[in-house]
Amino acid sequence: MSAPERTEFRALAFTACVAASLLTLGCASSPPKAQGYAAPQPGMTWEYQVTSTGSYGSGTATTPIRVSEAIWDGQKVLRFEGPSGVVLQTDKVGIVAVLDPAGRALMRYEPPLGYEWPLEVGKAWTQEHVLTVGATNKVPMKSSWKVESYEDVTVPAGTFKAWRITMTDNFGFRQTTWFVPEKIGVFVKRATERPEGHPQRPGTQVHELTKVPAVR
Repeated sequence: MSAPERTEFRALAFTACVAASLLTLGCASSPPKAQGYAAPQPGMTWEYQVTSTGSYGSGTATTPIRVSEAIWDGQKVLRFEGPSGVVLQTDKVGIVAVLDPAGRALMRYEPPLGYEWPLEVGKAWTQEHVLTVGATNKVPMKSSWKVESYEDVTVPAGTFKAWRITMTDNFGFRQTTWFVPEKIGVFVKRATERPEGHPQRPGTQVHELTKVPAVR
């Protein structure tokens, strides 16, 4: 092989190596990331199987949820209504208030209690709130959040890829949520715990999705 031929061969070999490297990089999967929240549409309904102990009650029951829109303090919010009351939430999954079945505010959060986007494994954040209990009792609150994993979770409604997110607060409350924000817009499982010494007394509650959101 002549010198020019050897030079051309080396150039072709180098080009092939670069191309192979680029193909390898192109096939590598990037870490998952949830960029935002696709809320269920007003009028949609779904159901959870809810198992409660202690201060949450006792036994297992089926809980239907229905979403609608409402105005709260001049702000447009999503209204998630179930047999035990209503949760008002922003379009970025921030809880504004919790109401009893008669529509009276049990708790208000300023600013809203919720997620920071995008979601990705390892992300953590803290939030400072003023929690209003009942009509006038205001107390400081701090919440701490972490996206622990992106994993399969199996519930009665099926198996879902979900973000596992933990939240704790300064009262000892702990909640782990398996959330599917971009596809069905609701959590598929949630495990909640109030420890000994909690202001509302100890107890646990587990929600598991039994029916996915659908138009009634």
